[in-house]
Amino acid sequence: MNKNPVIKIKIGKHVCAVDKKERYFTTMQRAGVIDDNTLIQYASNDSGMRIEQIAAVYKSLVTQVRELVCNGHSVQLGDLGTLYFKVHAKISADLEGAGGAAVTQKWIGFRASKAMRQQLDQVNFQVN
Repeated sequence: MNKNPVIKIKIGKHVCAVDKKERYFTTMQRAGVIDDNTLIQYASNDSGMRIEQIAAVYKSLVTQVRELVCNGHSVQLGDLGTLYFKVHAKISADLEGAGGAAVTQKWIGFRASKAMRQQLDQVNFQVN
């Protein structure tokens, strides 16, 4: 991988609904989605290990991370960052409306590590 990766971005223009003025916005052009098999192939090429070995370990790790996060654990993924279970709950005026009944959304959060944030700072942009 590149030391200083370049991400392609595009600039668009639209009329703001509030003040009816034209405004510019910037969006990222995604480079694509790397699926499990491709990621396993990359790891095999990088490590020299057989694809079958990496696939078995990878599938086991994914299963373990899923189960741990869904049981309330935060899971640190090396120097990438930490996955964690996150909820949003409505406020209740009484005890009966609080707790599990108050939860309106459940999702997985990700907090990038310091090393990952430092690497993100090195990303350059190219306008297309």
